[in-house]
Amino acid sequence: MSDLMQLGPTDVRDFLKSQGWVVLDEAIKDRLYVLSNERYPRRQLVFPMDQFAPDYFDSLALIIDKVAELSGTAARQIISKIQSAKDDVLRLRVAFEGNDSVLPLSFATSFIQNTEKLLKAAACTVLRPRTHHPRLTLSEAAQFVEQTKFGQTESGSFVLRVACPIHALTLQGTLEFDDPETPFVRSVTSTLYHAVAQLADAIETDKVDQMVDELKTMQQPLISSNLCEAISSMHDDQINNRVDLSFDWSVLRAPSFHPIVRPISFQHDYFPRIEEIRRELRSAELDQVDTFIGTVEAVEGEMGGDGRRSGGVVLSLLLSEEGESVRARTMLSPDDYAKANSAHMQHGVYVSVTGRLRPGRQPRQLVDVSSFGMISRDSMTKS
Repeated sequence: MSDLMQLGPTDVRDFLKSQGWVVLDEAIKDRLYVLSNERYPRRQLVFPMDQFAPDYFDSLALIIDKVAELSGTAARQIISKIQSAKDDVLRLRVAFEGNDSVLPLSFATSFIQNTEKLLKAAACTVLRPRTHHPRLTLSEAAQFVEQTKFGQTESGSFVLRVACPIHALTLQGTLEFDDPETPFVRSVTSTLYHAVAQLADAIETDKVDQMVDELKTMQQPLISSNLCEAISSMHDDQINNRVDLSFDWSVLRAPSFHPIVRPISFQHDYFPRIEEIRRELRSAELDQVDTFIGTVEAVEGEMGGDGRRSGGVVLSLLLSEEGESVRARTMLSPDDYAKANSAHMQHGVYVSVTGRLRPGRQPRQLVDVSSFGMISRDSMTKS
């Protein structure tokens, strides 16, 4: 009863319209929603437009039962779909042989964490497509995850239900094939759908190598190493599970593509291949050519024959796109080394360096340095 009373009249109306029911405008003046459907010419669905009308609950109960009967769907599922009328819903099902009434607690915790990583990876791809995101810390991706809702678990082994309100954020993605009118959340969920479908298809059709080669040359790849890492971490060797992903799209906006109805399944033997794909995409990270701002962490140069020092310097560079700092080692000329040494000896002095930052473990290598200078804290504050 409480579930029915929480269903808003417009949400019920929008859901029914998505199922082919049509509102009769003549009844609105009487504060009633009356709907008909050409597939059921002798049926009408009627309920009050006011949620607190005396017969609202009874009317809704009859409608839910009737729609469940006509569609062959459980009433509980109908209620769940109406509750998520404004949401794109992702369902992740963990299935395995044996005693599926229990799940290792550590794996359950990890599964939820990797679901969050999966969503962040998709959001970062919508914002800045690349085969590897150094960190999933973009503020927009964090805002997206904050707006998602952890739904009640559902029957069928272990089903994690995540609802994403499609109008939660007024942002715009950068993917070229996105309609400018597409809500940001829908861009994320549709990108995730296409990415996991492409990944599963490549494994099933034995086209993994071809897919990886294409991803490495794409300007806007949908699959990243981060997404692969999240999925591969959803497998537990102890229970040897598979993961099925399914999507329900908000009735407020039909998807601009034709999604497959069946779940996208990653069977237990898929996960080692996904891990291989992750490593390949991780190694495809490109050099970053830019002017970086940072601090001097260490000076390791040697004295030359002219009595001046030059050589290795360790910097802490801020990567503005990723919102993080990384340690990098570079080689400086005597003039630039003198500036670095001066900055290292003074408190609150930043440096600006232009060069090519290579991927890899920290300290990363900064090469082809073309300029190096000091920036005071005051000028950083003013800028």
